[in-house]
Amino acid sequence: MLKPSRLPPFLLAASLSLGTLPASAATIDGKLDPDYGPALSVQSTQTSQADNAAGQLNLAEGSELDAGFGYIANGTLYLFIAGNATFLWTIEGTTLWLPVDIFIDSTPGGQNTLLPNNPTIEPSTYDAKKMAGLTFDAGFEADYWLSFGGDLGSWPTLKAFYAELPTGGGGSGVVLGGTLAGGPGTLSGGTNPFGILATADLSNTAGVTAGCGAASGAGVTTGIEWAIPLAAVGNPTECIKVCAFASAGDHSALFNQVLGPVPSGTCNLGAASTVNLAVIPGSQFFTICPAPTPTRGATWGQVKTIYR
Repeated sequence: MLKPSRLPPFLLAASLSLGTLPASAATIDGKLDPDYGPALSVQSTQTSQADNAAGQLNLAEGSELDAGFGYIANGTLYLFIAGNATFLWTIEGTTLWLPVDIFIDSTPGGQNTLLPNNPTIEPSTYDAKKMAGLTFDAGFEADYWLSFGGDLGSWPTLKAFYAELPTGGGGSGVVLGGTLAGGPGTLSGGTNPFGILATADLSNTAGVTAGCGAASGAGVTTGIEWAIPLAAVGNPTECIKVCAFASAGDHSALFNQVLGPVPSGTCNLGAASTVNLAVIPGSQFFTICPAPTPTRGATWGQVKTIYR
């Protein structure tokens, strides 16, 4: 066995740094990568919207949030929502879409009940004021709103939106930009100072079925994917809470696809202004924590001991 004095420098460096390598970055293409690890939340209720049967990358006939995944690495929050968002082009020549709304609790303060003076991004379609009165679980105070879907005439271009939710309201919001389904998730044509990436693969035909009963979203590996630089969500250093749900096209109502899930037997939740997630059993959010800071794999004294 090699003595320390004969240990090749590259092996010595590797032995001293074992366990300190950062996690790799996911490819933003709407497909689940191994880096995400196990699901942090799994859907347990059928979708009150149609069950998608199209099986196409850029078209879905129904909305379902089958599972939530996430991790933090390289100064970025990687977020994956397995499932589908309704997005299609009608024979009348208009886009039909049902957005997926994502609320992030990442810093002190924020809004447990959404205020009536939150940002309007697009007046008829992406207006946070339409959700005023929506109350989250106790301990969840939304700091940021992200939304993914489309708008009138956008098909096949998917669009992403972003807004701040200060404790007292009055924040700003922007259209991050548009992208086609699949990678690489680059958003163009909007305002995106932090370089957020987002895209979707809408081809899932598995997961939960249509209805309001018990079902499982486990095993779905396509959906909506984000790469969100931590600077865009307040540079948090601790765990991040995420609440995601499928909503009406103007965000004024919630369906039953929420992560964390609502109990089986729950159908549409109704007008956003009347929804109080705190009175629904279970937690309607999931938590993404930074990986523990690894300890050094070996000290010089340990290396000497190993190679004596």
